[in-house]
Amino acid sequence: MALTPGPRAAVMLAWLVAACSKPDPAPRRTEPWLASPSTSSAVGSGPRAYRFASDSAVRFSVSGRKGKLEGRVPLRRGELRLDPRHLEVVSASADFDLSKLSIETDAPNAAELGGAAPSTLALQWLELGSQVSPERRAQFENARFELSSVEHLSHTFLDLGSARKPSSVRATAVGTLLIHGFRAPVRVEVLLGAVATSPGAVPRLSIRSAAALVVPLAPHDITARDAAGIVDALGRTRTADWVGKSARVDFELVAEPVTTSAK
Repeated sequence: MALTPGPRAAVMLAWLVAACSKPDPAPRRTEPWLASPSTSSAVGSGPRAYRFASDSAVRFSVSGRKGKLEGRVPLRRGELRLDPRHLEVVSASADFDLSKLSIETDAPNAAELGGAAPSTLALQWLELGSQVSPERRAQFENARFELSSVEHLSHTFLDLGSARKPSSVRATAVGTLLIHGFRAPVRVEVLLGAVATSPGAVPRLSIRSAAALVVPLAPHDITARDAAGIVDALGRTRTADWVGKSARVDFELVAEPVTTSAK
């Protein structure tokens, strides 16, 4: 049966609308971070094991009414496990060799410190003096930091392969610090970022203190001692003008990926 003009026009209109209409465009993604990490950052994707490198640095200072003494402690070993895409899931530990600490500040009047060099006194305070038995020294030679969590991350993603200026993430590292046989909780503000490297080089990470870690001496039983490790009350009084009740620690730990060939 032939269509009347009215129905024919309606059918033609419906056909034109169907033919000319276009599907709605897919919504644009608006994630604040990369939905799919670029090839350049894929080297850091997924949880990875890192080791802290020998060029990591830990510096400390103690101060009193007459001045400040500054020194450094060498890294013994350290490990980090981290996924740059999910920085909130991380574990780390680091060991430091207290037997090799050094005070680098020019010594004050030797008489004020009992006639001993500042580095010698620092070792004695830690029961690492020359007359302490090797067995006892072995108990105190190592200081250890263990990370338990990170809080207040400014971002949860770090692009290790960015060709632009390396970005950084600020966070609070929460953990424990073992010194002189005593373990105490610590919190320190840190900055995590990629270390600038040449094109094609393995990405390295830097973890440095954004503010000094203040370590009270009393909770770790760090006080004036003689070369045999015996508490020296007179020595404490004599050095009070140079050594207060706490030490301030600044650090930069440089981490590099552990390769399958590493032993």
